[in-house]
Amino acid sequence: MDTFGPLDPLTSEKDPILDAAKAFFGIPYLFPYQRLAVHNILCACGFQGLREEEDAPGGQIVILPTGGGKSLCFQLPAALLPGLTVVVYPLLSLMADQERRLLNAGLACRVLRGGQSREERESLFREAAEGRLRVLLTNPESLAAEGSRRRLAELEITHFVIDEAHCVSEWGETFRPAYLSLGETIRALGPRVVTAFTATASPAVLDRVIHHLFPEESPNLVSADPDRPNIRYSVLPVLAKDAALAALLGRGEGGVKRPAVVFCRSRSGAELTAAGLRLRLGEKEIYFYHAGLEKEEKKKIENIFFRSSAGILAATCAYGLGIDKADIRTVIHRDVPGSVEAYLQESGRGGRDGAPAEAVLLWSSEDLARLDQSGSPGARARFAAMLDCLPPGGCRRSRLLALLGRDPPNCSGCDICDGAAVLQAPGEAETVDFISRNRRRFTGEEAALALSGLRDFRTITRELQGLRGFGALRGFDEKDAAEALGELVRRGRIRRLRRFPWKGRLTLSGEGPP
Repeated sequence: MDTFGPLDPLTSEKDPILDAAKAFFGIPYLFPYQRLAVHNILCACGFQGLREEEDAPGGQIVILPTGGGKSLCFQLPAALLPGLTVVVYPLLSLMADQERRLLNAGLACRVLRGGQSREERESLFREAAEGRLRVLLTNPESLAAEGSRRRLAELEITHFVIDEAHCVSEWGETFRPAYLSLGETIRALGPRVVTAFTATASPAVLDRVIHHLFPEESPNLVSADPDRPNIRYSVLPVLAKDAALAALLGRGEGGVKRPAVVFCRSRSGAELTAAGLRLRLGEKEIYFYHAGLEKEEKKKIENIFFRSSAGILAATCAYGLGIDKADIRTVIHRDVPGSVEAYLQESGRGGRDGAPAEAVLLWSSEDLARLDQSGSPGARARFAAMLDCLPPGGCRRSRLLALLGRDPPNCSGCDICDGAAVLQAPGEAETVDFISRNRRRFTGEEAALALSGLRDFRTITRELQGLRGFGALRGFDEKDAAEALGELVRRGRIRRLRRFPWKGRLTLSGEGPP
């Protein structure tokens, strides 16, 4: 790579970093933090005569906002440095995406993952040993296998990269324990330099990343402003989440812009949400995406949604890690995510083209109930911090970034600062008013039929249809209305009576017999 000239611009007009960015990736400029991260890696490896400082740490943590170009920070050094770059990803889809990008740039790249045959792995390690491989993409579980670790230790590994490094803390202590063995892997492989990349990290998460990946040194920290000023944040309390989603994503007045992503906390939730939205909205361009899909299914959905200008994708966090669609206009969280880091990562899928985007978070009492089911003490603390951001109590943006240890920015858009915060769930006033007018008269099932306005003469009398408040919950079906009533019972706005003669009937809280 000596055609790119010396690094120091004082000795030459050539700039090897920028020249390589243009030559391999067609990128005409780098952001300052990208340049700093790349320079640190090249310097630690003594690139083109640069003196490696004897006391320079062999590692760094790079925090760049979603869409800030983290991948380029290890792609460029891989193009310029001899030896092998090993990049650790949490998801197979991210490896496939990165493999495509590197091969398009002309950089020899292979994937090491579970399920490969002995012949495939032998071919991979042979290419690496012969110096024909520049980048190896893998995951923590593959590196934890003794055979793979032993073969890699025989190679010259220049740069060891952990992308989405917040997963070390958030997943390693729960369902991906292999993340906690990455420090042991690093010591076994002995790379020249180690870099951990993430878009978001609170001080607590940062401490855990350092503890597991850099236990014997103090890594450099390259940290850009994580704020995405083109994203407007809002929080919407709701009585029935599926009805609220349909109202937001519908094409009528009050509907959000598309393309849109709806994040769900489980695979089954993503599938059910997509199916429900197709039924409610009467549209076909609605899909689901999660890590349980076959590779071919994922690629098909990614391609369809990538080309869509008005589609909706219901997804788990599998879509929130590094998959690019620049023109997503709205990101909706159906479920409150487990941490501020996860929320900012996933909401950061919106507006990657720099144009305005909306991040809308739905919440109900079912989210609050999850606090006691959040696993380890660390996971509960992260979820509790996320829940603290829900009530109105100051600028959303400032509260989110403060949890990352950042000074409050000037808000460029949130429901609190622009005076548009919704303090009461849509439909709450109508439901409470209906119960107030009909205290101790209806069971939950009867009230749900009336509020939803279902005109089924087998179950609803003409008298019921003539009630004030009949059909008050527009867009709610019977199931939604029942969910809304249950939500208001949990919130303490209404209650179900437990004693004869009104057992099972609804009234306002604090009124009437128990």
